[in-house]
Amino acid sequence: MTTPSDSPYKYLQFKGQESYRRYIQGGITKNSPPGKPNENGSLNVKSHGSYGGLLFHPNWKAKRKEVLTRDMNRCVHCSSNKDLQVHHRQYHFIASQQKFRLPWEYPNHLLITLCECCHSKGHNKYKVPTITI
Repeated sequence: MTTPSDSPYKYLQFKGQESYRRYIQGGITKNSPPGKPNENGSLNVKSHGSYGGLLFHPNWKAKRKEVLTRDMNRCVHCSSNKDLQVHHRQYHFIASQQKFRLPWEYPNHLLITLCECCHSKGHNKYKVPTITI
């Protein structure tokens, strides 16, 4: 059984403005820098990372506030003003950097305000497309 202390997924960490997720797998030491190519040129992980951790970053909080204000603090689907969340209409994987774009780096037209209920229903019904750029 995996415990929190020996989990292959470690918590998101921030170093200055750069954020990353530590991932430990066989053959990679705990001190290996994440997201760096190994000897054969491939990355250790192609992962969206600890997305939940990014939602506490000051840059995301500012971007979220922008989108909520633009949408008049209402769900664009049902007009509720309760339990609002900002939804990404698509995710971008940057091929040259082998990583996903950070949540606050998306243009505002790809972000919409949804209440928790509509957001959950949407994710259950549709898959958010991942675009390789």
